Amino acid sequence: MSDALLKLSGVSHTFPNGTRALAPTNLTLETGSFVSLVGPSGCGKSTLLRIASGLMQPSTGQVNRAFAAKPGDVGFVFQDATLMPWAKVIDNVCLPLEISGSNAESALAKAMSALERVGLAEFADAYPRQLSGGMRMRVSIARAIVTNPRLLLMDEPFAALDEFTRFKLNDDLLQLWQANRWTVMFVTHSVREAVFLSERIVVMTPRPGRIAADIRVNLPAHRDAALRLGHVFADESARITLALEQAMATGDQAA
Repeated sequence: MSDALLKLSGVSHTFPNGTRALAPTNLTLETGSFVSLVGPSGCGKSTLLRIASGLMQPSTGQVNRAFAAKPGDVGFVFQDATLMPWAKVIDNVCLPLEISGSNAESALAKAMSALERVGLAEFADAYPRQLSGGMRMRVSIARAIVTNPRLLLMDEPFAALDEFTRFKLNDDLLQLWQANRWTVMFVTHSVREAVFLSERIVVMTPRPGRIAADIRVNLPAHRDAALRLGHVFADESARITLALEQAMATGDQAA
């Protein structure tokens, strides 16, 4: 596809201890798309994400990116905020820019802009220990987007948060993506979260993971709290849940 930003062709991964995490898998992400991966624990979702990022090399297959993967082209948000506890919020967000060689003045301006986008500009001089869990995750997102990445990878970033905070961050992330149109690959165990955020949902089987279904979400572009309460959202969530149940049932037979 001419507008593909990322194409994984036959990628698989087997760990040194012999555990097959991922069966040969093909996946294409169009530029500017939001794609979520759902599946049971240990099915290779995070492994696929790390292969896409370049943090992990596949045992087989190829990873083709429509960009040179310079420092800052790929942003990664982990389940834990992974902030430097001894550094102020602004310094945590500046880190990717410093690594890529940006001068201090430019890095500071870009970091403040990223913090403004996640609603934390007034906490620039705070330390991570002074922030709530949701605020720390916002800082982590700011750090990931400060370089304006071509590809944004998110590995269950909201899993440890309470439902209210999770919904708020879902709303904010969706608005950020719609405004900036990064290409996003998002791992989650929550079907409802995947449905709310995504254009496409990739359903994976138990280990060794493979793609059982690649489903386009039939929801309007504008999504808000009211949408979550409607029957259309409930129907879409049920459709994905059924696909996940079918993947779970057939996983043992597949690989």
